[in-house]
Amino acid sequence: MKKILMMSLGVFALMSCSNDDENENAVSIVGTWKESKIVIYNGTNNAVLDTELPDDCDKKNTYEFTSNGILNSKIFYTKSDGTCEEDGFFSESYTYDPATKKITVAGTTTDVIQLTQNELQIVYDVNDENGDGVDDQVVMFMYR
Repeated sequence: MKKILMMSLGVFALMSCSNDDENENAVSIVGTWKESKIVIYNGTNNAVLDTELPDDCDKKNTYEFTSNGILNSKIFYTKSDGTCEEDGFFSESYTYDPATKKITVAGTTTDVIQLTQNELQIVYDVNDENGDGVDDQVVMFMYR
């Protein structure tokens, strides 16, 4: 359940533009997204602490942002015997504010780092991953 919540939070934050040359109003979060990687950034110097690529089962996960404010997530997990099984289909409300680059899903708000036509980056989690007493950022990268 924690993995599902974390993935949902990650998806919620994916609504910003990639650079100043892009028209923020032209890029929409609406559509179906898939996870490409999770990167953990050091909270002190922003160095990459770790990069996690999805396994074949995680690659089946989909996150669909609808135009009417609903996020539909279809999540899979790898069982102890190595087989891939659907964990469930989840629908939750979401809002996105392009001015603040904040997305709220099911009452939880997080940051969107980048949103382009093909890539979405959201802050998936914030915690001390490396034990140095400073919170680090866990960022989910997604593509469509």
